[in-house]
Amino acid sequence: MRRARHSQRDLFDEATPTMELRPDLRTKLTPLLQALLAEAAGVEPRQARPEDLDGKEGGDDQDHA
Repeated sequence: MRRARHSQRDLFDEATPTMELRPDLRTKLTPLLQALLAEAAGVEPRQARPEDLDGKEGGDDQDHA
């Protein structure tokens, strides 16, 4: 019987390009993903705000000590 070989991707291989979700699909999936992650973490889920759905991270980009 042949054994299936699983190869690990080389560290220096080109990164696989990722696709952006359509805005309507992102709007549907964001609250579902947040609820799933909150449930896994054992915390109460919070409601998504419109600014959460724009794909940008909030906060400043300064390093804090």
